[in-house]
Amino acid sequence: MPRENQKRGRRAADKAKKEETKRKRDEAPEEPATKRVKPSADNSHPIAAGEDYVPLDDGQQEQDQAPRDDMPFYGLLDPEEQEYFSRANEMLELNQFQDAEERRLFVDSVFREARGKELKIACSQSCSRLMEKLISVSDIYQIRRLFNKFIGHFLTLVQHRFASHCCERLFINAAPGVTQKISKSAGRTENGNEEEDTEAEPELSLAEMFMTVVEELQGNWGYLLTERFASHTIRVLLFVLAGEPVDVSSNDSVVASRKKERLGIVGGETQEVAPVGEKRSVPESFETSLKKVMQDMVSVLDDTYLRALATHPVGNPVLQVLVRLELSHFGKSSAKQSNAIIKRLIPDENFEEDSESVKFIRGLLYDPVGSRLLETMVRWMPGKMFKALYKNYLREQMSSLSRNQTAGYVVLRVLERLGKDDLQAVVEQIVPKIPGLIERSRTIVPKVLIERCIVRGVDTKPLAKALETSYGSDPTQRLEQILRLQDAAADSGKDWEKPKPDFTEETNPATAAAEKLHGSLLAQTMLTAPGPLGDLIFTSLLALSPEVLLRICKDPTSSHVVQRALTSSASTPQFRRQFTGRFMGHISELALDTSGSHVVDALWTATKDIFFVKERMAQELAQNELALRDSFVGRAVWRNWAMDLYKRRRGEWAAKAKGRDISNDSGEKPKSRLEMARARFAAKQAENQGNAVAAKQ
Repeated sequence: MPRENQKRGRRAADKAKKEETKRKRDEAPEEPATKRVKPSADNSHPIAAGEDYVPLDDGQQEQDQAPRDDMPFYGLLDPEEQEYFSRANEMLELNQFQDAEERRLFVDSVFREARGKELKIACSQSCSRLMEKLISVSDIYQIRRLFNKFIGHFLTLVQHRFASHCCERLFINAAPGVTQKISKSAGRTENGNEEEDTEAEPELSLAEMFMTVVEELQGNWGYLLTERFASHTIRVLLFVLAGEPVDVSSNDSVVASRKKERLGIVGGETQEVAPVGEKRSVPESFETSLKKVMQDMVSVLDDTYLRALATHPVGNPVLQVLVRLELSHFGKSSAKQSNAIIKRLIPDENFEEDSESVKFIRGLLYDPVGSRLLETMVRWMPGKMFKALYKNYLREQMSSLSRNQTAGYVVLRVLERLGKDDLQAVVEQIVPKIPGLIERSRTIVPKVLIERCIVRGVDTKPLAKALETSYGSDPTQRLEQILRLQDAAADSGKDWEKPKPDFTEETNPATAAAEKLHGSLLAQTMLTAPGPLGDLIFTSLLALSPEVLLRICKDPTSSHVVQRALTSSASTPQFRRQFTGRFMGHISELALDTSGSHVVDALWTATKDIFFVKERMAQELAQNELALRDSFVGRAVWRNWAMDLYKRRRGEWAAKAKGRDISNDSGEKPKSRLEMARARFAAKQAENQGNAVAAKQ
């Protein structure tokens, strides 16, 4: 009897298993089109007693709850598809392409493979990262096509844990193209895939697509304000409609949280977007739509719930964006309107004692979440309102507020807006409290105070005396305490008492690293101040032993102090002559260190008027050429010091080391000494011949 024809191998078994699963699914009764997601603790409204905020129930619970409970399920990727996209993600992350054209062809092939699966990829836990990277390197035509695929699903996607990040990236990269007009044929011609690409170009422009997104989300703003994942995307959308720059890389950005994963391509170039700090031009329809969206967001909330939003962990950042756009984009005169957001938050502009506005601000000052909104209001509120707030409420409390870990950040924003006279009064008020601030590691307040005194021209001598009292008169111990150099102090054989924090628990590594960073920033700021304040750091650097100095240069945080001391305009030639000599014999050692190499680069600038020191350092680098060329950071130092020029054309290197321009305007090779001598001789001969001809005449 003939044997049954069976396929062998793992792939055949997997295929048979898939067919059996598909057959069972087809025979099973039909299920609803949408898959209901179980509400999580993050999405539930009930608030425990004693919380700082109340549930934002605006009377339209059924309408706002609909998108939360009915979440469509777009399916899962097959194992083969998931494996392909995972490999594509790795290749795009490594970015080992020969040129931009090869990478463009790769991106085109991935988009062709992802056709029809865009929603699945965006909602995939592993492949959504690929979608974000693809959007970052896509051209405007690919972005339009992907945007068109998402239309009709944005209400679901912005609430999805992974797809919301794809929407956020899509909005950011699509924003620069809202004013461009693109024809249907231009996309195929530009991509060069007219024969292979049969997908029709979208009918809508990017500006019209953004308007469609607003229409899809219309009626759900009150709920999306406090939705865990949607709130990030809503903030980006608001900035795009306003034409404001969107910066998600900064830790201080109000768009993305500090926990957001920073996805990027190693050595890759992303699509060109507007530089951070520059506004974009947007269509007039965006202005109207932005005003309507902002009104719809807060119109469903009464004043009580609007103030409750100020202390809501998720809703607070959105409220910050709304307040900022209202005061900066629509003008500070908009704050006078009765329905203005800041007017509803602070109805009494006189800030009288026990008024509703003062009670609200007092609650925000000491709240970790609410203080961020108060920082935004202080930074952007009209001048008249700020003066009334400072004069009637904040002025007498500046010293006590600066000692608080939360309210101290509001003090920083206040200092940025004070004039010279008010700043002088605050200096006199805070100077006696500086030893207590240093003891509590609140160095950021003295740092900003020094910066503002330099800007406003206020005398910094009282600050210098207070800091010297806090850190001691011994120059070596002073810098060690500022930079938290316990190990360096032990190696140098010195013992000093570390400032005790205001708590008894043992400091965790994260807190110690933060204190070390803040100490480094304080020292760098002191170096920019002329007079006694900068001398506190300059004298400490000169008093350090070579071992401690090397340890500081190799520390990623503390090495910035040495770099700033070498390049600061406040450093005198006398200091640089004394300080740069301490690095002799250690240049190669520092050049091979990741942090120390930046110090060596700073030495090139610091020795611009000390040529003999720079030449001795270059000799040391040349003696260790092989070791430097074998190291990545060493090669960077070799290039920055122009050591190839030093070995081949010593005269040109010397001219460059002294700050002379060795190149001419035409870009030609500079003349050698012999060529310049010949040119002078020829000019002299021509002059003599001219004189002889004139004499005969």
